[in-house]
Amino acid sequence: MRSSVDIVNGPDAPVTAGAAPALARSPRQPSAGAEPASRAPWVGAEPPIERVLATAVTVMLVVAFAEIAIADSVGVLVGLGLVVVSVGAALTVRPRDLFTAGVLPPLLLVAVLTVVAVLHGQGIQVARLDSSAGVAQRVIAGFVHLAGALVVAHAAALTVVALRGRLHRRDRRGPAAIT
Repeated sequence: MRSSVDIVNGPDAPVTAGAAPALARSPRQPSAGAEPASRAPWVGAEPPIERVLATAVTVMLVVAFAEIAIADSVGVLVGLGLVVVSVGAALTVRPRDLFTAGVLPPLLLVAVLTVVAVLHGQGIQVARLDSSAGVAQRVIAGFVHLAGALVVAHAAALTVVALRGRLHRRDRRGPAAIT
């Protein structure tokens, strides 16, 4: 019967009493004498797009319902949250998912406003909006009400996407192509 030490170190490896087995080095880990990487430590460790989107939606819903609990309506906090979440998503996604991060802000805002309008219709209160307004009217009114924050969030996210896209293309060409 093979022990865990035999599996990790091999059956012919010497075993000393009380010594922990040596673990195999993963291919991503640099050897002891290797130079430190020139890239940021999180490069290559970006989460899948599904996790980024789920986190963005969850954070925005928490912010929206917290603001409704505080101020009875969505407004400034949701706008600030949209900017922060949009930039955070653009900084977090993998390079191949940058398009999704670029189109995220308006879609995220519509999704959050729709959930708020369905679950707590009075959470979207805008001047001249009838109290008997339906879900679609409330979503559109909230979207227009938060248009300034949406423009800022979208511009910031697109700027981050453009910069990351440029850096990613430059990294793929190699250091000789950097000008």
